[in-house]
Amino acid sequence: MKTILAASLLALSLSFAHAKADLEAKSVPALLKLIEQTQFTYVETGKMFGFVSTQSCMFESADVIVFKNYCFPARVYPAQGYTIISKEFGIIELYEETMDSVLKRDISISQFPAILAPYVNSPLPDLSLTDYSTMIEKMYNRYFPGCWSTNYSFYTETKDANCSKPTDTFIGFAQWAQETQDILNDEVEWKALIKSLNAKFKK
Repeated sequence: MKTILAASLLALSLSFAHAKADLEAKSVPALLKLIEQTQFTYVETGKMFGFVSTQSCMFESADVIVFKNYCFPARVYPAQGYTIISKEFGIIELYEETMDSVLKRDISISQFPAILAPYVNSPLPDLSLTDYSTMIEKMYNRYFPGCWSTNYSFYTETKDANCSKPTDTFIGFAQWAQETQDILNDEVEWKALIKSLNAKFKK
């Protein structure tokens, strides 16, 4: 597995010069619909990169991997979230946390499909939670471009959607920003979304 992962990451770095011209923000509602219609199997629980004191639960299908973060130990947390890996949609993060009395909700593209494409075929590679965590960490350390949408930015003190590069760099950003803002700023819709995900992803 580690040899496959190393080769994939090498292919990733070599292909980035070609991939960066095709960075597309794919429809979040389409991703959520795909998840709703897909049957997932629980795989394992373990430590994911970026989470210090909690563990994540891994669920898989042929084309989508979902990590339910803050999954273990089982208790009430001030935060909850999901990491979704898909060849078609990239790596998407859904996150909610109460911070300074603000209920902050975020949807982000941490890796675009074109960047992910060199090593996530369909069906997805048969990697462990630890392998996926290592992959995510190595990609994070390469500072690939990403985009985020939030109901409250501590920098602008208002709702915001932006990217680490000019937004016109990314295909479909305007529509993606509108879709995600609609979800994040509609409390009823957001709560319904999280409730449905929590119900679907149980061990």
